[in-house]
Amino acid sequence: MNSPQLQILALTADPTIRQSLETATVPDVGPVRFSNDAAGLLDTLIGPGGAVVIDEIAEPAYVSLIKRARKTAPGLEAIVVGGPKSDAVRRDERRDAVDLYIERPLEPRTLTSTLTHRLTLAALKARSGIIGRSPALEELLESVLLVAPTEVPILIQGESGTGKDVIARAIHACSRRRDRPFEAVNCGALAEGVLESELFGHERGAFTGAVSRRPGMFERTDTGTIFLDEVGETSPNMQVRLLRVLESGEVLRVGGVTGLRVDVRVIAASNRNLGEAVRSGAFRQDLYYRLKGVSLHLPPLRERRDDIPVLVQHFIAAANRTNQKSVRGVDADAMNRLVAYSWPGNIRELRNLVETLVVLAPGARITRELVDAHLSDAGGVVRAEALLPVAVGRSRDDAERELLYGSILALHRDVREILRLLHEGSRGAGPQAGVVWDGLREVGADRPHEETNLSLGHLERAAIREALNRAGGNRRKAAEHLEISERTLYRKIKEFGLA
Repeated sequence: MNSPQLQILALTADPTIRQSLETATVPDVGPVRFSNDAAGLLDTLIGPGGAVVIDEIAEPAYVSLIKRARKTAPGLEAIVVGGPKSDAVRRDERRDAVDLYIERPLEPRTLTSTLTHRLTLAALKARSGIIGRSPALEELLESVLLVAPTEVPILIQGESGTGKDVIARAIHACSRRRDRPFEAVNCGALAEGVLESELFGHERGAFTGAVSRRPGMFERTDTGTIFLDEVGETSPNMQVRLLRVLESGEVLRVGGVTGLRVDVRVIAASNRNLGEAVRSGAFRQDLYYRLKGVSLHLPPLRERRDDIPVLVQHFIAAANRTNQKSVRGVDADAMNRLVAYSWPGNIRELRNLVETLVVLAPGARITRELVDAHLSDAGGVVRAEALLPVAVGRSRDDAERELLYGSILALHRDVREILRLLHEGSRGAGPQAGVVWDGLREVGADRPHEETNLSLGHLERAAIREALNRAGGNRRKAAEHLEISERTLYRKIKEFGLA
């Protein structure tokens, strides 16, 4: 299975970093290239992927360097090794540019392990053509790395256009079967009789037109992987036949009398919620549990909005090559419009739209007017929060921090008002007062007759904890409730030890 290799570039003279990179065991990558010439080395990047390991002390201008490199390599993985406890300004500066920041002092074994894991994730992206850095995507890919080397069946669920086929191929590429056959079939695109013959094969004379024996997909992929896309669209009869293969490991050709043993790993996918289909009787429960050894959920594009700008740049580069165009980028207003759009068709819709915009762009950049002219026909809507006022002249993280602190200050005022009311009536408050005080103690409040000192840190932690509780632990919903990005929420969860 031919696929792009990960290019690893290193801008460091530190012997500890060099040794860790040289001993890191990342599959299917070429040798690490070391250099002290930052600009010259990054100019050698080929294609959308690649990883760069930068010594912060030796390359202080690495943020601008990374941003420039990502214009030609949108999927660039950036790892920076730097000084301990860099100040807040530096942290904010590098947050959107750096995928992993490793603080000194460096323990060689830990450094090697950390680099191996992160570069393995980058290699998965490079091999599979996956572009993005959002927490939702990276959480999914971490799961892929865990389950791919096993033999457990996998069910991928997600909306149409989210890339279920890409993830299926990524799982196969990281599995022990990666050198064996991989075949995919869209179960919802074929009539039942055609699908039956395609999957299981047929004997000569089994039906009109069957002039010779034909092996099916299960036979052809023996010892490999078969991907059953849109398995939720199969008929009850087809579900019975699939269940028989999964339980017995035997395939019976159409018109045949003798079963054939096959060793095939099955990855299935559906844009329907198969759990609900089981409850409604539209899908067999026993087949559902056979397919659902591990269930992976692909987030829709509207849940990984941080990835939209890098995806747009990637699709622009691809459309330029295909159509002999030279579009360099997207105006800020146009990008804001693309990020705010709901993308009902997900990545497939974004790719098709960008190609259209590149072909029709009259100049070197895609404008807001051009986006509006074609996005309005696509059927999506702008989410209400996208129409709210935004902080102009501030970074995205600064704006989100301001919103979060605003919410915390409002909570601070509400808590103090509750304290005042409880203080006035605490002597006759009854048993409910104890419950209220137990909740307030979580944010550092004490009994009303004692001095109250609620810091922003306490309140920020409490606000995040409450949002997570309300969302049942769903970080995406909690981030939406707090009106911050998932990346900011993940960072705060780690900072306050709420994982």
